[in-house]
Amino acid sequence: MLQKAEHIAIALILLAFVLVSLAYSVVNPLHEATDELRHYRFVRYVAMERALPVQGEGGCSAQDHHPPLFYVTAALLTGWVDTGRPLCYAPAENPFWAYRYWDVGSDNKNQYLHGADEAWPWRGEALAAHLARAVNVLFGAVVVWLTWAIARAIWPARPWLAVGSAAFVAFNPMFAFMAGAINNDVAAALGGALVTLAAVRLLRDEAGLRARWGVVLGLAYGVALLSKFNLAAIALTMETAVTYTAWRHKQWRQWWQVNALIGLVTLTLAGWWFARNQLLYGEPTGVQRLTELWGARDPAESWGTAVYELPYVWTSLWGRFGYGQAPLPQAIYSGLWWLALFALGGLVVPGLLQGRRALAAVRNWRRFVDENAPLALLALNVAIFFAVIFNYLLISPAGPMGRFFFPALPSLAILLFYGLSRWAKSVFRIPYSVKPVTDYRLPLTAILTNLAMLTLSLVALFGYLRPAYARPPAFAAATAVPNPTNAQFDSLVNLRGYEVSADRVQPGGYVDLKLYWEVTGKPPGNFLLFVHLSNEVGMVAQRDTHPGLGNFPSSLWEPGDRFVETIRLYVPETAYTPDTAVLRVGFYAPDEGYRLGITAPDGTGLGDALTLATVQIEPLPGATYPNAQNQNFNNEIRLVGYAYSQRDLLAGTPLTVTLYWQTERDAPTDYLVEVHLRESPGEFWNTFARADLPLQPPTSAWQKGQQFMTTHVLATAVPANTYLIHVALIDSSTYIPQNIVAEDGHWLDNHLLLARVRIGNR
Repeated sequence: MLQKAEHIAIALILLAFVLVSLAYSVVNPLHEATDELRHYRFVRYVAMERALPVQGEGGCSAQDHHPPLFYVTAALLTGWVDTGRPLCYAPAENPFWAYRYWDVGSDNKNQYLHGADEAWPWRGEALAAHLARAVNVLFGAVVVWLTWAIARAIWPARPWLAVGSAAFVAFNPMFAFMAGAINNDVAAALGGALVTLAAVRLLRDEAGLRARWGVVLGLAYGVALLSKFNLAAIALTMETAVTYTAWRHKQWRQWWQVNALIGLVTLTLAGWWFARNQLLYGEPTGVQRLTELWGARDPAESWGTAVYELPYVWTSLWGRFGYGQAPLPQAIYSGLWWLALFALGGLVVPGLLQGRRALAAVRNWRRFVDENAPLALLALNVAIFFAVIFNYLLISPAGPMGRFFFPALPSLAILLFYGLSRWAKSVFRIPYSVKPVTDYRLPLTAILTNLAMLTLSLVALFGYLRPAYARPPAFAAATAVPNPTNAQFDSLVNLRGYEVSADRVQPGGYVDLKLYWEVTGKPPGNFLLFVHLSNEVGMVAQRDTHPGLGNFPSSLWEPGDRFVETIRLYVPETAYTPDTAVLRVGFYAPDEGYRLGITAPDGTGLGDALTLATVQIEPLPGATYPNAQNQNFNNEIRLVGYAYSQRDLLAGTPLTVTLYWQTERDAPTDYLVEVHLRESPGEFWNTFARADLPLQPPTSAWQKGQQFMTTHVLATAVPANTYLIHVALIDSSTYIPQNIVAEDGHWLDNHLLLARVRIGNR
């Protein structure tokens, strides 16, 4: 009965995976997944040209360096679709995408502006893209089945271990997301799972090495190499299985034969790809040409960066959508981390707690090794692809992506669930006096694990991915809106009312602004919404965005549309206090540069920026220093406050900037403090007067917790304007600016922009 239930369970898992990954595909707008547009261009090139692309010759950016397995398969299915667009077509980009990319939410998570051409029923490019995504869904389903098959091969008498293992692949939110997108990482997972399955079955073959294993492993490895080049490393997993089997059965002659067959079959299946690369690029992998086009890191200088990026690898293995700008809450990542540690602990701890069995295993070590060789092989596979990712972090700025671990995801999934099952068996022990007909502990653990992971996948889909790309909520015409305004912006849109969350805010805080818009005319194009918080000196904070936080550009508006725009305006941590600022909103045309005029209900002109509220910016409570700060430079020195001699001055009048510092550890590096005027937050070309000086005495003489200040006098013989004050901490020996570290450890920037000053003409 349980065996039949097990087959029903894996069938339901596969069905649920297909439905969930298709739902991810439908919810995720076209080309928002990592590099999807470039992968799509590869597919279209094959479909249109009936040939493989050459790196750097397509006229636009594409993933032309990858092996062709996924792309040719997708091209065969989608080649009949006439997209009506050239190969290098690119959708309109959202200039504000990835705003505060680390935040969970829906604020400008979209890289592109999406229109009605993507709506159901799909046609043209939308149809071709969704069909290509469907290919990946099928590839993903095969990976889930292979995960089940690997565990089944390891424990043929314990099928529910296979059912539980499949959960960590099928309902991993990131795997479901990538399976519903256009990429070759799911095909790479398929190739890795094929090799792993063949290697595990070899270990379980009591006859040992035979010629058929050379063919099977060669075919699996050839498929792996044609899916993605980083699968070359799985040769170590495969060769370990072959060598261990030869050692166990004393089949060294067969070892040579099997390896010769692996090489011959692999060369027959995939050798042409490497020969093509050699002819085109002068080396068999094509990686050298790739680095010429995409750039590379110096491994000798990247160790610190690689280690720093490892947490990002973990989070993006489980669910960090888009290019990483649509994350899940940190609590989910932390929970999965502790679950993984707990599960992997189950591989060892329960056995150690059973002293007699552990001692027996040591005495009968040969049997113990034979029984656990497949698990050791899976652990080796996990270690290999961790090493692959870390090596990629050393050489590529595009390295910290958990999807690169997908070839070993089935191995990790099986180890995780096996560890959980050992904990379940150890904790929920059945008394010897009770002899149940069937032990339901393992089936129950497998079912609960699948349900928990399915819940996680659905929460990620509907709780975080869907809102990130959803249009703003609508409201009915009869809705009683707060602060009725009815200000008309040209003849296009009416502000029915608004709501401001607070009239007082502190540096580092925010004000939520809710705007109730009613479209009154068809816009001729896209207008951008701006929200300004400004004082007499200049801008304190501002937000520019397409309406709907990027998801409802005005080119999609139709008369009669009503929607609620909610914008969170962050006040910089460096804002000057105390201060009084005014909150204003408006629209402008990004290309022409003009703003929409605003009129009151009685026809009175209100200018081109509508004043909504006055906001008081107050000092932080208990602040010791003026304009108290908490800016952590490289975990060595912290800026704790600053002051200006004046904020509104005539050109030529010296401006004194006082900075207050505190050391974070004993004998930090010697630093130079860089201070200058800066016209805008943009590039460094618009910088002006400087007042740089080394810290005296050198910071290497300071002890942790010591406080000191630096005084910088800036000449202001500059054009009349408002200026930001740029501050950076420079390593005196390397002249490298130090990164500012956030509380969660991620880098914010390598400089700081303090509040504006206004310099006028005499």
